[in-house]
Amino acid sequence: MEVITRSGPQSYDGAAWQRLRDGREGVLLDLGCGEGDYVRRFAREHPRWLAAGLDSDREALRRAARQAERRAERGGAANTLFIAADAQHPPPELEGAAQRLTVHFPWAALLRLILEDAPAFAALLDRLAAERCALELVLNAEAAPPDCEPPTPHSLAAALQGPLAEAGFAVQSCGWLNPQDAPPTRWAGRLVKGSRRAMVGLSASRAG
Repeated sequence: MEVITRSGPQSYDGAAWQRLRDGREGVLLDLGCGEGDYVRRFAREHPRWLAAGLDSDREALRRAARQAERRAERGGAANTLFIAADAQHPPPELEGAAQRLTVHFPWAALLRLILEDAPAFAALLDRLAAERCALELVLNAEAAPPDCEPPTPHSLAAALQGPLAEAGFAVQSCGWLNPQDAPPTRWAGRLVKGSRRAMVGLSASRAG
């Protein structure tokens, strides 16, 4: 597993990954984390959790790690980890690891997977989720690929509810989100806040 730090990439095997998780209350895994704003915020608010972000953009992860490795009074959070990988092909060390999964404003291949192949997306979540896991998915309803229908609460729930149930997740809510409900990230600020762009949010949980 390739982990990005401010000084460069490092290789973590299964034993190293397990040592990071030992003694933690849980693991957050944020798919497509970008520059890691949500990961760092979650880590600061939940110091007994391990907050991990996964993205294929290594330069963005380097910036995320640089911020996270600052002193706590400057916004750093030692309980963070940034993993370089394609979200559709995560490293095997992550299988069954996440008590909380977040996907905020996915784009490109990950967004297309959600909109076009819900069973494959649910299977991906199934591989990553622990027996008990909470899921939070937020989509920009105006950023669908050109050949895809823009998502709505109805279309997203209709597509995902069955596949998620097969993976053990029960959908708890799916609806339009207000701008103030956007995830607290820099990307959300660019995309939504003040722009009146529509967002769709879905939450689900797996009880084990």
